[in-house]
Amino acid sequence: MGRQVLVFNCDEGIDFKAMGRIFVGIVKCGAWGCFDEFNRLKVDQLSAISQMIQAIQESLKNNEPSCSLLGRTIDVNPNSGIFVTLNPAGKGYGGRSKLPDNLKQLFRAVAMSVPDNELITATMLQSEGFLHARALSKKVVDVYRLSKQLMSAQQHYDWGLRPLKAVL
Repeated sequence: MGRQVLVFNCDEGIDFKAMGRIFVGIVKCGAWGCFDEFNRLKVDQLSAISQMIQAIQESLKNNEPSCSLLGRTIDVNPNSGIFVTLNPAGKGYGGRSKLPDNLKQLFRAVAMSVPDNELITATMLQSEGFLHARALSKKVVDVYRLSKQLMSAQQHYDWGLRPLKAVL
C-alpha cells in the first residue's frame, strides 16, 4: 500500500489563495501535502494560510465530514495530512523568515541529523553486489571528505550526499 504525497516548493510568489486551492485538492482527495521551505512564504500571507491549516486540522481531529476553505464548504477525506519543512532563517539561507508562534503551534517539530554517508554508501554498494562494500564505502567517503577539505571553496563544488549517490 502507498499514500499519495504531493510536494510543493514554496516561495514568495505563492499567495494564500493559491495555497487555499492546493489545500482544497489535498483535503478532497485524501493526499498528504508536504510544503517544502514553508518559511519562504511572505509573512503577510502566513496569517491567512495558518487559519486554513487550523480549520483543516480541527476538522480532521474532530472527525468532521467537512470544513470551510476560501468561503466554500469542502468535504474532508480523513486520510489528508499537511506537513512542512523549514530551513533556518539566516545561516546562509536567504529569503527565509521565522514562523509566527501561532503557526508553529499547528505542527510538531522533528529534529533532523546529518546522514551517515558511510553507511548509506555501503548499503548502496552491497545492494549492487559488491563483496567488500564496507571497506570500499569508507574509501569513497574519505575521498569526498578530503576533497571537501583540500579543494578551495567554489560554488560549483558540492560534496553532499546527493552528488555522492550520483557517483555510485
